[in-house]
Amino acid sequence: MGFFPEEYFRSTVDYIADVQQHDGAIPWFKDGYLDPWDHVESAMGLTIGRRYDEAKQAYYWLKNNQLPNGSWLAAYKDNKVEDGTRAESNFVAYIATGVWHYYLVTNEIKFLETMWPVVESAIEFVLRLQGDHGQIYWAEDTTLGIREDSLITGCSSIYKSIECALNIATKLEQKVSHWALARTKLANALLTHPDCFDRTWDSKSRF
Repeated sequence: MGFFPEEYFRSTVDYIADVQQHDGAIPWFKDGYLDPWDHVESAMGLTIGRRYDEAKQAYYWLKNNQLPNGSWLAAYKDNKVEDGTRAESNFVAYIATGVWHYYLVTNEIKFLETMWPVVESAIEFVLRLQGDHGQIYWAEDTTLGIREDSLITGCSSIYKSIECALNIATKLEQKVSHWALARTKLANALLTHPDCFDRTWDSKSRF
């Protein structure tokens, strides 16, 4: 548990486990919606709480529900798509952070091997949304295509997720040098191209 005693986290971990559904899905609250980013955050909470079987089931839910293009849609409920209008890039990339976190806690190399195709496909989807200056567009709409605007917070999250994906690749001796280049370009966009990012208050304020 690191610096904190087990009791410090117990009630939170127990709540996450109680909300988790039989197929591994973790909605926001009982009978609520699931989004891929919060689902991974919850799986990480289960991992910290040593609920390893439940955490793995959460990741296997992502494995079982990944679309052929490597993405997940914005929201699900009761094992059905609730919001199928878009796949958000930072949501999709975040699985790499969760999978690497699970490995760091458990040292289960078999889990990394099992999840590698899922992580690889997710990151490849995200990098398809990278713009000319290195920014990553925030979503691909299921009918309108790539939405060519970018968010600083989303891209910052993706930057960390690509780092975790590269760590997984290194551990498994996978060759993905183009990921490192894409991450460098993304860093350059965040540091030197503020013009690439959406700053209009009313356009993305709720995100």
